Amino acid sequence: LSGGCLAITQVERDAKVAMLTGERNRARTLTEQALKAQPQPILGAYVLAQVYEEAEGNFPKALYWIRESTKWLTQACGVRPIEEEAVQLHRELLIREAFILGDMDLRSEQLESLGRYDDIYQPPKDELKIWPLVKLGRFAEAREIGMRLVQSEDQFVRSRAFNGMMAVECEARNRKASYDWGMRGHIDAKEQSCVIALNMGLASRQCFKFDEEERFNRIALRAEDRDCSSSPYIQSSATYLIRGEFQKSISALSSWAPSTPMEWMQSHMRVKARRAELMYGLGVWRRGLKEIHEVVTYPDRAAGTDSASGEMLNLEAYVLYWALLDGERIAGAERRAVRGVWGWMKGQPKRFSHAWHQWRVKRQVVRYAAYQQNFVDLIRPYFSSVMPWYSVVVPHIVGAGVLRAAIDHVRETEQDFPDQAGAYLDGLEAELAWIEGDAEQTLKRVDQALINVPHAAKLFRYRLRALRWAAQAKIKGIQALDDDLHILLSQYPVPLRSLDLSIPVDIRYAGGEVAERAARFIERSPRFTLQRDETGLILSITETANDLQLCLQGPRGNRYRCVDTSLDLAVELERRKQKRRAKRGQPIDVDKQSDPSTEKEEKEEVQLDPDAALRLIDRVHQELFSPQVELTQREMDTLDGNIRQLKADDALDALDY
Repeated sequence: LSGGCLAITQVERDAKVAMLTGERNRARTLTEQALKAQPQPILGAYVLAQVYEEAEGNFPKALYWIRESTKWLTQACGVRPIEEEAVQLHRELLIREAFILGDMDLRSEQLESLGRYDDIYQPPKDELKIWPLVKLGRFAEAREIGMRLVQSEDQFVRSRAFNGMMAVECEARNRKASYDWGMRGHIDAKEQSCVIALNMGLASRQCFKFDEEERFNRIALRAEDRDCSSSPYIQSSATYLIRGEFQKSISALSSWAPSTPMEWMQSHMRVKARRAELMYGLGVWRRGLKEIHEVVTYPDRAAGTDSASGEMLNLEAYVLYWALLDGERIAGAERRAVRGVWGWMKGQPKRFSHAWHQWRVKRQVVRYAAYQQNFVDLIRPYFSSVMPWYSVVVPHIVGAGVLRAAIDHVRETEQDFPDQAGAYLDGLEAELAWIEGDAEQTLKRVDQALINVPHAAKLFRYRLRALRWAAQAKIKGIQALDDDLHILLSQYPVPLRSLDLSIPVDIRYAGGEVAERAARFIERSPRFTLQRDETGLILSITETANDLQLCLQGPRGNRYRCVDTSLDLAVELERRKQKRRAKRGQPIDVDKQSDPSTEKEEKEEVQLDPDAALRLIDRVHQELFSPQVELTQREMDTLDGNIRQLKADDALDALDY
C-alpha cells in the first residue's frame, strides 16, 4: 500500500511486514514509531490493533485502535473509498472490527459492524453473521442464512454455513439435527475441515457415539484446512476420560502445543480445566485444586470463541472446583481420623478454613445455576463441559426440589435419545436418593441407569457400581466383597473414596511394633470397616528390617494393590528426591545439591509424617483408592516402549508443565 489518500510511510509498511512474518515485538516497536512521527498513521494503527488482538489478547485496546484506523481512513479517503488500496484496507478494517467484537462476545455490536460492511460492499458477509445470531439465540435468522449459504458456489462459504447449521441445532438442543448437518458438511469438505470434524466429534459425543467421537477428533488433527479455534487434543482428553483411558487423556493433554499466541489465549485455561478434570478422575485432588483455582481466577480472554456463555463457563468451572474441594475434605478427614483426638483438635482450624472455602464456591455454583438454561444444560448429558461422571456431585450442592424440577424438564424436552439421556438422569436421581438416605430408591435408580448408560462411559458406570454396592450393603446390613466391589478395587476405586464409603477388611500384621501400630491406625480409618471374614478382603501389613508394607488382598490370595514406605524418614525423603530427579530427566546423584525450586515443590506437595506407621496409612488412603495407569512410550518417553504401570500421582508427571 502506498501513495494516494492513504499516505502510508515506510515505517508502517515495515510494521505490516513484521506482523505478517510473526515478528510481533518488532511490529509493535515500529507502530509506536509511526504514531510518534505522524498524527494519524492509518496502517500503523491497524497493525497495532493486530498486535493487541493476536499477541496480547488485549481486545479493548485492539478495538480502540481498529476504530481509530477506520476513522482516520474515512477522514482521508471518504466514507466510501474509491482508490483500490483504500477500498482493500477499509474492507479489512471493518471485518477485523467484527472479529474483535466477536472475541469480546459483543454479538449485537458485531452484527452492527457487519451491517456497516454490507452497506458499502458486496457480496454481504452473511456467513459471518450465523455465529453471533446463534449466540444471541436468534435461531430462525441464523437458519435462514445457513440454509441459503449451503448452496453457495464458494467452498469456504459453504463450510461456514454447514458449521453454522451445526451450531444452530446444537444450541437449540437438537442433537440429531446437529449431527446430520455436520455429516453433510464433513462430506462436502472432503474431510479436510478441522473445525467441522472437531464439531462432529462433539456432536457424536452428544449422540452417545463415543467411538465416532475419537475418529472425528483424529480426522480434525490431520485436516488440511486448519480452521479450528481450539486444538482437537483438548477435546480428545475429555473423550478418553469418559472411557476411563487415563493414559490416552494424559497423552492428549501433553501433546497440546499452541502454535500462536492467540491459540494460547483462547485455550490455556481450557487446558487447565481439563487437567483439573483429569486429576479429579485420578483422585489426585490437591494437585487438581491448584489448576482449577487458576481457571476461575484467570479465565481465558477470548471467551467469544466458545459457544457457552460466560455464566456457563463459570458454572462449569465452579462445579469442578467444588468437587475437588470435596475430595480434599475427605482426604483431610482421613488424616485427622487416624491421628486420634490430638490429630482431630490440631486439624480443626484447617477444617474450618476448608469448609468456609467450599461454602463460598458452593455459593458461586448456586449463583450461576440461577440461570435456568445453564442449570438444565449442566445436567443434560454432554451439553456442557461438566462430564456426567462427575456432574453427579450436583445433588450434593443444590436443593433436591430444584434438581428434580430440572430433571423433569430434561426428560420432557429430550426428543432424540430419551433412553440414553434418561439413564444418565436416573444416575443423578440415584445419587440424590443416596444423599437422602433412601437405599432402596438408590438401588432401583442405579439398576435402571445401568441398562442404557453406554458401556463405553466407564467412569460414570464405575460411580453407579459404587452406589449399588453401598446401597446393597445398607439394605442387607452387611458389607461384602461382591462383583461390584471386586471390579472397583481392580479397575477404578476412586468412587469408593469420593463417596466416603468404607470397605470391609480383616487386618493381619507381621513384624514388630511399627506394624502393630499401623494396624491400630487402620482401624481408625473411615475407609475401612473391621470385619473378620474368611471370604472377604484382607489387609496384610508386613514389617521388615528396613521397610513397612501393606497389601490389600482378596480371599484367594490375589493382590489388588500394595503400598510401602521406608522405616527411616531420611531414606524415604531421599527416595522421593531421586524419583523426582528421574522424572525431570536429571541424573541421580545423592551427593548433588538439590535445586531449591525442587525442594520447595516437594515441601508443598508431599508432607511426610515422621512416624512410619502414619506415613504408610496416608499413602494407603491415596494409593489404594487411585487407579493404576498404564503408560506406554508415547506417554512417558521411554526408550524400550514397554508398558509400565504407575500410580496416579506419578502418571501426571508426564504432563508438560
